[in-house]
Amino acid sequence: MTLNFEPASVIRRNSFFIAGGAVVLAIIFAINAVVSGYLLRRNTIDDRAEQISTLSLILAEHTSQIIFSANTVLQSIEDVIAVEKIQTEKGYREFASSKKSYELLKEKTKSNPILDVTTFVASDGKVLNFSRSYPAPEINLADRDYFQYLKTHNDPDTFYSVPVRNKGNGKWVFYLAQRVNGKNDEFLGVILTGVSVEVFSSLYERIGVNVGDGIAITLYRTDKTLLTRWPLVEGLIGKVNTNTFIEQSIAAEASGNGVIFSSDTGFTRKNSEPVMRMISYRKVNQYPFIVGVVVPESLYLVHWYKNATGVLIASILSVLIIFIGTYFLLISYRKNAENQYRAHHDPLTKLPNRTLFADRLSIALATSIRKQTKLAILFVDLDNLKTINDVNGHTAGDAVLVEVARRMKECLRESDTIARIGGDEFIILLPEVDTEVNVMKVAEKVRAAFLDPVDVDGFSLKTSASIGVAVFPDHGQNASDLMNNADVAMYSAKSKGRNTIVMYGDHIAKTTIKDLL
Repeated sequence: MTLNFEPASVIRRNSFFIAGGAVVLAIIFAINAVVSGYLLRRNTIDDRAEQISTLSLILAEHTSQIIFSANTVLQSIEDVIAVEKIQTEKGYREFASSKKSYELLKEKTKSNPILDVTTFVASDGKVLNFSRSYPAPEINLADRDYFQYLKTHNDPDTFYSVPVRNKGNGKWVFYLAQRVNGKNDEFLGVILTGVSVEVFSSLYERIGVNVGDGIAITLYRTDKTLLTRWPLVEGLIGKVNTNTFIEQSIAAEASGNGVIFSSDTGFTRKNSEPVMRMISYRKVNQYPFIVGVVVPESLYLVHWYKNATGVLIASILSVLIIFIGTYFLLISYRKNAENQYRAHHDPLTKLPNRTLFADRLSIALATSIRKQTKLAILFVDLDNLKTINDVNGHTAGDAVLVEVARRMKECLRESDTIARIGGDEFIILLPEVDTEVNVMKVAEKVRAAFLDPVDVDGFSLKTSASIGVAVFPDHGQNASDLMNNADVAMYSAKSKGRNTIVMYGDHIAKTTIKDLL
């Protein structure tokens, strides 16, 4: 029997390789654990940030709906005053103090469950009537911020007050107030409706309880006056938050990411110990309010902490954030909002498309019929876009379309609509116009917007527009006829040499801006 022994050197070498392989394998596992743990942590943070941002968006939309509803009530009461043709302080006091007005306030408040009270206030601050009882108790509101402001400012906009304890029932309420003017714009008093902060805080509480300890949900005015929050700290209601989180988050949201991280001390903390927090503040569309969601690290990393010893398992399970059901709801809301926008806007110019334009035209026509006013349609066709596309490329053509769309939009009122309905075709809706002369002036302004060349990649590209005009009711009684006749007028403009405006008429080619001016 022969025994084959490996030399000691080979044994040492192989032992070294085996030991080295084990060390390398151990290092790989260690690195994998560290990298996986880091990636899991990073992914957990990103997921939480997306949910918090979406939550703040939904809360902002919720706030907007609440305020819109309350403003609608104020507007309806203003309409009643207008119908009653109240122009003097005596007339206002008599109307506002009547049993009939009490029934009006009671009905308006009862029909809207978010409202706490609706009130008529005299020029001296005395409550003339309110929705809770008749006659109104002896209450004077001359010291309230909304009264002080509206008394000295002839401002047609709604004033939104700081939160106060209602003098009737002691609840925290903030008020929407409108100034009542006399015949010569003199101050007659104030109409106001109160919204209990419980409308917001009860929702915040339900969210906070479901999410976990440490979350803070807040509602501010844009001057950072706190209206309500969860968890509720009554001593902070009505106070101004002086930290910079709000501005930072709003600035970040405007750039596409509304979530920031900070360990600076906030005004609500009981101590100065730094705590890393995820922060998302968002402005409420059309109204002077801000909603905010603040989550501490201990909460947004709770699953990561719990599963730090089982990183691979945690990487699968920890993607579930705060509450699963809400996650899918929020994702669905955002996708639907995006789809809605894409369905009604041109992807290149971001202008309304034909579908949205048709909807706005239908509404404008109904309004014109009801008010017996005119509206106008401008059919705009670029004269040489095909040449630009052929010579300079479609990218340059697209750049020209974007720029001329911007220029045309600047020529119009906020109430007007411009839409892109084809490759080089735009259509403009001018609701509630007075004369054809003014319509043609707008058309000329639009035409002149094309005169300056568009600079694209060092090339100065010139274009012009042929514009056809049709006016309701003179040139059509419905949307189809108006658009068709404006289109016909546009083709007449092209036949006259382009860079021209033609208004539809019995003799299509005779009516131009020079004729009307």
